[in-house]
Amino acid sequence: MRRALLAVAALLAACVPAVGITAPAGVRVETVARGIPEPTAIAFDRDGGMWVTSGGNLAKPHNGVWYVPAPGARPRQVVSRLFIALGLVWRDGVLYVSHVAPFDDSGAAVSRRRGRVTAFTGWNGTRFTGSRAVLRGLPVGRHTMDNIVLGPDDRLYVGIGSRFDNVASPERLSATVISFDPDARPAVPRIEARGLRNPYGLAFVPGTADLLVTENGRDDLGLTRPPDEVNLVRTTGPAPHFGFPACWGQGGAPCRGRTGALVKTAAHASTDGIAVASRFGAFGLSAFIANNGSTLFDDPPTTNVQRIALTPVPGGYRARLVPFASGFRSYDPLGLALGPDGALYLTLWLSGRVVRFVPST
Repeated sequence: MRRALLAVAALLAACVPAVGITAPAGVRVETVARGIPEPTAIAFDRDGGMWVTSGGNLAKPHNGVWYVPAPGARPRQVVSRLFIALGLVWRDGVLYVSHVAPFDDSGAAVSRRRGRVTAFTGWNGTRFTGSRAVLRGLPVGRHTMDNIVLGPDDRLYVGIGSRFDNVASPERLSATVISFDPDARPAVPRIEARGLRNPYGLAFVPGTADLLVTENGRDDLGLTRPPDEVNLVRTTGPAPHFGFPACWGQGGAPCRGRTGALVKTAAHASTDGIAVASRFGAFGLSAFIANNGSTLFDDPPTTNVQRIALTPVPGGYRARLVPFASGFRSYDPLGLALGPDGALYLTLWLSGRVVRFVPST
């Protein structure tokens, strides 16, 4: 009994206030995990365990997947050798991870990186006993595989970034959001949206087939344009085209027939992670976005978390962008997810931490 009480006390003590991060009144900010190098995305299993991908621009031993059984518990690496892993999701007891494959199945380096979605099976509390590539050979380059989420139709949705900064790739699946049936062998990608330079973050509006997608804009047009975006994809309709590379919101002939943004964020904000809540404390339907900050600035002014107040209207949503959280290190906020406890979880990429925002009501 005494040992169990000490374990509980240690667990509670590990969830400490996240000093320096400010949030709205009535929202508590806590550190729930530390010591995960370069954490990128978060998913939760059916038991409330937290799973975090880890990755950067260089292949390192800590790349892969980390497991945190409960807030405040010590993270443990459970999958290694996954390069630039930026998304993960649980479905029917299988963990799907979107990443880049710099190695072939024998472990040898390949001459050209390709995107991949890998399924990990047989979690026994210590390790996975099996894995298989569900999708492979996806076109990546300047940008890579992005977030992966489960849709209301039981398909998996994943973003594929563009190969180039400001020109189109000849490959059909480049700069798209695709979906696929993970049970099909082989899985066949279906394009859900086109013309997205880097569709980093994906999140469905609860109770709908409406997918919100963050997009990072081109880098070649100066420091003040183009804006980053949050886009709406209605997955029950035809695949929209959002304009990359010719249209970046300037209007005119290049944007004719293209779909405009739901929300425009700051130029080069690196608007990345996104999560949507039907209600969050005193706030109604809201999307939260993590702005990592632009590498084009020495001291990026856009490193923060913002809230998008959403109001359903015929044909879509009325959206209003408002501040939510600040006080982060530059290039820290990255991945967002709603936890089973109703809190908003955020990865801090440079700090190696996960924090959560807990509403009081």
